[in-house]
Amino acid sequence: MAFPNRLLTPSTWRLVGLGLTTTIFALGALAIVSPATAAESLGVIPTTPEGHEVAAKGMIFLGVRDIAAAAALTWYYYDGKQREMGVLTLAWTLVCVVDTWVATKGPRGWDSGIWTLCGGAAVVTFVGLGLVQS
Repeated sequence: MAFPNRLLTPSTWRLVGLGLTTTIFALGALAIVSPATAAESLGVIPTTPEGHEVAAKGMIFLGVRDIAAAAALTWYYYDGKQREMGVLTLAWTLVCVVDTWVATKGPRGWDSGIWTLCGGAAVVTFVGLGLVQS
């Protein structure tokens, strides 16, 4: 088996994937429950009442996106479809990259929060590769 698969057993990769699923779900729930906090974490800081409304609606869309992906990953987990979990997780890397790119365009630019998002994208890619190769 190729790297990173040989680092963990298949059942452990599934559990790591489930942990990542929980994180994706939590981020989606945050965006729905507290859109202003989620928007600020992505560098979206509205300055007008209309901007606040648009940002809140946008964060709800992002929250639903995250929860839908987490639901699919959970389904795959319980069906024992590890490779499918990996494919969806690898596809989710693109979401992480775009979220990071959007955040760099915010008023804080390349602050330390951006590097956290980059690290998150690397973790998502690593877990996805481990799941696909199992």
